[in-house]
Amino acid sequence: MIRTLLVASALMAGSATFAADLGTRKPSPVAAISAACKETKGLPADAFGFATGSDVADLGAWGIALDTAAFAGGRGGKSFGIAPTVQVAGSFLPCLEVGPYVFLASSSYKPYGGVNTSGTVLGGGLEMKYKIFGRATHGIGLTLAANPQFGGYDGRIFGSNGAAFNNSFRVLADAELVKGKLYGALNLELFQFTTASSPALRNTSTFAVRAALTSPVTDSLYIGAEASYQVAKTGTWLSNRFIANAVYVGPTFFWQINDKFTLNGTWAYQVAGNDKAGPGRNLGTNWFPLHQGRLKLAYAF
Repeated sequence: MIRTLLVASALMAGSATFAADLGTRKPSPVAAISAACKETKGLPADAFGFATGSDVADLGAWGIALDTAAFAGGRGGKSFGIAPTVQVAGSFLPCLEVGPYVFLASSSYKPYGGVNTSGTVLGGGLEMKYKIFGRATHGIGLTLAANPQFGGYDGRIFGSNGAAFNNSFRVLADAELVKGKLYGALNLELFQFTTASSPALRNTSTFAVRAALTSPVTDSLYIGAEASYQVAKTGTWLSNRFIANAVYVGPTFFWQINDKFTLNGTWAYQVAGNDKAGPGRNLGTNWFPLHQGRLKLAYAF
């Protein structure tokens, strides 16, 4: 199962990339708002860590990002993985944001007293986000997102090369909780693994609930915290056997460096969980890593 952790964590890192944030939008008069996706005040979609806000790119706006996810810590040994992703994202239709991307994930696991196992996953996908309604008119922003993904992993993990076909669906909501001082986000996420060549991953799924708070410390810096609950089951719609669950908490930051560049990051630590792997600490580290991190640098055209 721990080898599955390597591939699953790498694929989830690729699936969890979010569209290249295009920076804080300038306020627009309420009278100029003609679509649900227009806001009187923009909120950076990347201000919440692994969670994401509801804002999408303005029509005709584009950006590029280097988004790097990392994980460490597995049951019975030492594990580490990193997944840099390059994504271009923007909008050619009102309220719709699209973001094609490529990623290369590398991971390794060494059991205590055993031999190191490593592998890589190379892939790409297309993230699509559509904003249903915005905070300016409804008090809450709501966006739907889908992310089909294809990749291939080498044979060092399972003994033969394999292909990975995955998908994710997300519901992204956010709101201004205290005017100009505190913002909150809630994400519901379903990750589906239909990896063709891995029996351990084929037809499995992970469901996550993420909640995050962030506050603008200055006009360009947001500081916050995030918590998430994640559960993995067999079946692409969480329909069958329980595999593991985990609860994560951690800090977040978002920095608007200038009009073009933004930098955001987060670190999450597994504080509770279960994988039915035997006695020991009550964590789900046979499937979910102990540590998860993310650092993203974006540039707006």
